[in-house]
Amino acid sequence: MTPLCYVLAAVTVAFAVACVLFRRKNRSFEGMVCKFMASFGFIAVAIVGYTASPKNTLYFCLVCFALMFGFCGDVLLGIKEIAPKFRSKLIPIGTFYFLIGHIFYIVAFLHEFPFHLVTVAFGVAGGAAAYIIIKAFHMKVDGKLLPLLCVYYALLVFKVAITGYAVIKEISPAALAAFVGSLLFILSDTCLGIVYFTPVKRKNAFVTVELSTYYPAQILLAMSVALM
Repeated sequence: MTPLCYVLAAVTVAFAVACVLFRRKNRSFEGMVCKFMASFGFIAVAIVGYTASPKNTLYFCLVCFALMFGFCGDVLLGIKEIAPKFRSKLIPIGTFYFLIGHIFYIVAFLHEFPFHLVTVAFGVAGGAAAYIIIKAFHMKVDGKLLPLLCVYYALLVFKVAITGYAVIKEISPAALAAFVGSLLFILSDTCLGIVYFTPVKRKNAFVTVELSTYYPAQILLAMSVALM
C-alpha cells in the first residue's frame, strides 16, 4: 500500500481528533468543518489506494459510492448541529443517506467475499433486535423513523456477518479491515442512537465514543480498497 494512503489516513485522524475536541467544547461550527474534512479524507484514502494498485475497479467504485453517501450523511447531520430547528428533518434524511451507503458496501462485499445464507439470518435478527430495544427502552423514535432504523440496523449487522464470514473463510487484509470497520460502525451508530433518541445526561461521553469509532470504521473500509 502506498505511503500516501497512510499520510492521508493520518491527516484524516487529525481532523477527526479535532472534531471530537471541538464537539466536547460545544464548538459546533468548528467541529462540523473538521468532520467534513475528515469525511473527505475517507474518499481520498480510497482513491489513492486504488490508483496505487488499480486491480479491482468494481469494488473501488462501490466503496467510493458508499463513502460519498456517507459524506452526504455527515453534511446533513453536521448542519443539524448549527441549525437545530431542522433536527427532526435532518436526522431521517441523514440516516437514509448512510443506509444507501451501507447498501453499496454490502454489494461490494458480496461481489468480493464468500457468501453464506446464515449471514442473512444475522441481518434479520439485527433488525428485530433494534425494534425490541427501541420499544423496550421507550426510545423517542416516531412511527415513520422506526422502520428506517430497523432496516438500517439490519444492514449494519448483515455487513458484519458478511465480512466476519469472509475472515473465517479467507483471512486476508482486505476482509479483516472490512470486518473491523463494520464492527466499529455498529458501535458508533449505537452510541449515536443513544444520543439522539434517549434522555441520557452525559451525552458528551457517548458523542466521544461515537466519533472515535466512526472515523476508524470509515478509514478501515476505505483502506480495504488498497488492501484488496
